[in-house]
Amino acid sequence: MEPEQQLAKGDSFENVELGVIGKKKKIPRRVIHFASGETMEEYSTDEEEDEQEKKDLLPPVDPTTLTWGPYLWFHMLRVATSTLSVCDFLGEKIASVLGISTPKYQYAIDEYYRMKREEEEEEQENKMSEEAERRHQEQQNKAQAEAPVHTDQPEATAGSSFVNVNFENEGDCPSIAENKQDVVPVPP
Repeated sequence: MEPEQQLAKGDSFENVELGVIGKKKKIPRRVIHFASGETMEEYSTDEEEDEQEKKDLLPPVDPTTLTWGPYLWFHMLRVATSTLSVCDFLGEKIASVLGISTPKYQYAIDEYYRMKREEEEEEQENKMSEEAERRHQEQQNKAQAEAPVHTDQPEATAGSSFVNVNFENEGDCPSIAENKQDVVPVPP
């Protein structure tokens, strides 16, 4: 049979809306109206909803209204949770003091990144020095191209000669023997 014939015979279909069953439709926490006429709906986060559900699950208990059994159970749970919290806190602090919480090879990782950073800095310095050297060379070439080349040297003559003169001072310096003092041993 074709689907059209089934509908004609009186079979009814149920309308089912697709979606997650059991999931509440989110209601906006607040609606913001802008001057331009636009609106924005702000929804609560999942964490906020979880906190609200936890509050709903554990209603506050007044221990003065409890009988002996639930009273002792209430205080045992309270002591156990607070003890667990204290142990967790102290365990984290002791682990950090002893260095257990740090990665085993963190020093090697830090050294690798330090060396990599130094190499990058050195490479950047080399690029900067090469650029400065290239600019300096361009300026020198430009200055040499603009200035005319001429030398100021004396002209050579046939009658000039070279004379070497040495001076010696005799008698200006006192003799070394005159400056010596007599050494006399000191009695004990």
